Amino acid sequence: MSFEYLTILLIIFFITLFLEKKHDIHLYKSKRERFEIVGFFFIFGIIWDSFAIFRGHWSFPAGKILGITIGLMPLEEYLFALVIPYFVITVYKLIDSKFGQKIS
Repeated sequence: MSFEYLTILLIIFFITLFLEKKHDIHLYKSKRERFEIVGFFFIFGIIWDSFAIFRGHWSFPAGKILGITIGLMPLEEYLFALVIPYFVITVYKLIDSKFGQKIS
């Protein structure tokens, strides 16, 4: 059992939280919007990943994950579907707030 993939996701998650708080980034207008957007990315990511795993486009080495799977995917991949969109949107908002006005 390895925590490598989970550790990387946790590091990205905490970096994202830090950036969001430090730069006062507001990603969503309401709790409802937060759940809708996160839910959309999560469901889309799960469908995409499950299809890719089913087709054999990628796999997860047993020594690099916890070994807990739900359906076709390891637990870490579900967390990936939550953490990475959060990170990307946060970084986009940060860049847009710092440089968006200056570029145009």
